[in-house]
Amino acid sequence: MYGSNLHQKNQQPHRSAASTARVPILTNLLRASLITILGLLPVGCGGDASTESQATETPTTDTASTEVPSTEVVDIWTPAAMGAVPTLAARLEKSGNPDELDPTFGVSALEFAADFGHIDAMKTILEAGGTVNVRNRSRGTALIGAAFLGRLECVKFLLEAGADPTAMNNDRLTALTALDVPWEYTQPIIELLQMPLDRAVLENGRRACRPIIEAALK
Repeated sequence: MYGSNLHQKNQQPHRSAASTARVPILTNLLRASLITILGLLPVGCGGDASTESQATETPTTDTASTEVPSTEVVDIWTPAAMGAVPTLAARLEKSGNPDELDPTFGVSALEFAADFGHIDAMKTILEAGGTVNVRNRSRGTALIGAAFLGRLECVKFLLEAGADPTAMNNDRLTALTALDVPWEYTQPIIELLQMPLDRAVLENGRRACRPIIEAALK
């Protein structure tokens, strides 16, 4: 999820450290997590979690040959990330595939829910038939994302549900090594995700996750 660095030439030698920190670190996990949640923009092809997307009705005839198969993508990712469980449950029923990846970023609804710390949403996804070890487009898992962001309760829940602590993404990052990603690479991702998560909370969460993940690896 959060592996390799993207190096850029420094054309402004006096640019502040805060400005430099905002340069996106495009690792596999970042690419999998580049979303604008919480009402800023829709995730994938869906809309705001509080409203169902409204398709424009077009006149049709009774002739069977004029019918066109539906290509609608049901947005299960936004309500998962926002913890909007009733909307999520309704959309999961309509979608029929709780493991479907967001068409824009290639991330599962389970991973969005884990990244944002919504256990009830995670439960809803698994109860609908979701796979606890579902992989994103970069081979990352919800457990790796939860560990990276110090989501202790989500890490506990996923491990209890059978998440594989040895799973590795394309950058060879696991849930355990995700705990060691430096703050300077973590901060830009949190900012891009619009998360109200400060450094102290994240690092405390990571420290609490470590013995649990280490125990699961034994």
